[in-house]
Amino acid sequence: MTEKFRKFSGQYWLVAIVVGVGLPWLLKLLSVSRFHQIVWLLFCFDFIISMIVGWQIRRTARTGWLIWLLPIFCLLGLYLFFPEYVYYLAIVDLGLSYLAYGMAAPRETERD
Repeated sequence: MTEKFRKFSGQYWLVAIVVGVGLPWLLKLLSVSRFHQIVWLLFCFDFIISMIVGWQIRRTARTGWLIWLLPIFCLLGLYLFFPEYVYYLAIVDLGLSYLAYGMAAPRETERD
C-alpha cells in the first residue's frame, strides 16, 4: 500500500484534499469570522502551502502536472464553502505553485 501511495504521488493528493477541501470545511465548521477565514487562514496558509508544494514537486523531480492538484481542490473547496468572489484564490495558488516549481532546482541525479 505504501509503495502504491508513493508511486502515484499520494502525499500531494492528500495535501491537496486536506488543504483544498478540508481547510475551508473546518473554517466553516468552527464559525471563524469571514474576514479571518479569507485573509489570515486562506491567504496566508494556502499560499504558503502552495509554494511549498510547488517547490517540493520540482525538488523531488516529479511530473509538473502535480502542481494542478492543489488549485483544483482549492477551487472545489472554495466553491462549496465560500462566496463566489474568492474563486481567484485558486488561480493565485496555481501561479504561486508554478513560480515555486520554476524557481526550484531539480534534484541532482546520481551519475555512474
